[in-house]
Amino acid sequence: MRTFENRKTKYIPAVFLTILFLAVGGILFAVFFYKKDKAGNILAGASPDTSAFQLYYYDGNTVMVRTLYDRGTEKEVIKKINDIPLRAAEEDALSQMEIPFFGIWISSGEGHDISVTASGGVWLRNDGAVYHGDTDLSLLWKEMEGSDEDTFNVLNFPNAGQLSVYHSCFLLKADDPPAEDTEGVSMDIEEIGTSDITVLITNNSGEEFSYGEYFSLQKQIDGQWYTMPVRADNIGFRDIAYILPDGKSASKTYNLDIYGTLEPGLYRLVVETLSAEFTEG
Repeated sequence: MRTFENRKTKYIPAVFLTILFLAVGGILFAVFFYKKDKAGNILAGASPDTSAFQLYYYDGNTVMVRTLYDRGTEKEVIKKINDIPLRAAEEDALSQMEIPFFGIWISSGEGHDISVTASGGVWLRNDGAVYHGDTDLSLLWKEMEGSDEDTFNVLNFPNAGQLSVYHSCFLLKADDPPAEDTEGVSMDIEEIGTSDITVLITNNSGEEFSYGEYFSLQKQIDGQWYTMPVRADNIGFRDIAYILPDGKSASKTYNLDIYGTLEPGLYRLVVETLSAEFTEG
């Protein structure tokens, strides 16, 4: 009997320490995942010392943007936004967004764009990260009243390209190219690759025709053509003109990567006053 009691006494501290260790470990584990799931810091890398801070507001009709240039004020605003608790979400949460939309743009210290969209309890960053969290930035928008203000079209809204997949309000209605300016000049699809498209431009107009690097992509939805917003950052086109003499043809390849993965549908490439339709999917 005495031997049994001694063994029991020896086991009690060991059992207690084991339980204590597991309890502490469980708490640390929970705290770790809470912080990880909390996310936040959505403007990580933002550089108010080298970049202005822009806040966008889109009511479904007009895109307005207010800009801060004061570094001290920018830092305060960035800290407030970074402190907002966020939880990681799947991309399909973007469908839960609704009007009004708020957008944020600022540059990093390396000169890279940091663009964020917030609406309907969902946040989207231009690196593709999606979060759930409080998205009411109306107070901040009001506080920035009196700042430098501009009006843009919807194609300039932060992350409009990715949002257009879920919300057609981020597509801009497009007009048909003027027919009188394209008489005698045609553009036909030669080849469609995984990330680019090659067209053949033929000039029988009786005079030289010039075109450049710039192009746009449109999509037909319910009989209406819409201009697609790009999904890549820092997009620029070389300011160069290609001269096509009368009676000549030339092939030109345009990179479609800037529009991301195209959903199935009818599209048309627009170059100057020319257009060529193609089907995706």
